[in-house]
Amino acid sequence: MSQSLSMKQGTPAYRQYFAAVEETLAAGNCVNLAFGGTSMLPTLKASDKLTFEPLGGRHPEVGDVVLFRHEGMYKVHRIKAVRGGRYTIQGDNCYGVEHATVDDIVARLVSVERLGPVDGPQWARVSRRALLRNRVKNFAIRWLSSYGRVKLRPWYFLMLGILMWAPLNGLGLAMDNYVFGIRMDHLLHASVFIPCSLFLLDTLRRTWLVWLLSIAVAILMESGQYFLPYRGFDVNDLVANVLGVTLGWVAILAAYRLRDRRQHRYPDLARP
Repeated sequence: MSQSLSMKQGTPAYRQYFAAVEETLAAGNCVNLAFGGTSMLPTLKASDKLTFEPLGGRHPEVGDVVLFRHEGMYKVHRIKAVRGGRYTIQGDNCYGVEHATVDDIVARLVSVERLGPVDGPQWARVSRRALLRNRVKNFAIRWLSSYGRVKLRPWYFLMLGILMWAPLNGLGLAMDNYVFGIRMDHLLHASVFIPCSLFLLDTLRRTWLVWLLSIAVAILMESGQYFLPYRGFDVNDLVANVLGVTLGWVAILAAYRLRDRRQHRYPDLARP
């Protein structure tokens, strides 16, 4: 049997069709479905022909792509983790995760018409890239989200204060060397101030005010060296600080614009 996963969810026809899918799988037969949506991009694309097999007593493993029930809907996502009989499942192109038990999992993906069987080399390459991309994305979401920024903020400013005010004597580096035509000390100053706007992002409602506050921090950090006998105020260092702040602020604006365009293009990604 073959049908599309992009059927209108919650309708009588939707429920009736997937009841028939489960009956077919319970009889030990495979089912064919046409994938719909964007939640598994770029691994699975719209209208990919998917073949699922019944579990047959086999417990799905991390990395398997499964058809499962979640909040009255049927979804095709990848198993991210298994713990205590509970499965954490996530689409390759999703921010959120779902949780399920083995009873919620209906079938396991065994073949994609475009990519071949899931135990083939092409699928293995695609899956490895998807899993790595998800790990990087989840790490970034965890630590660059509002929750992560609040946790890391005091540590960032503590590190900044140590670098700018403690008697580190250049950390033993030859600070008058040049990298890409830029003095090492100026490059270091700019680099450490790039995240400044990110960690102040939740303190003010407007991003341009965050930029001004970050510049004020950069000026304060450099000006404080004027009063320290083992450090010295340098206008060029101050300019490097402000450039670092501005680069970080521009990167935040670009990330916001990219996020808005992405959510406009793929509105379903806003949902877990």
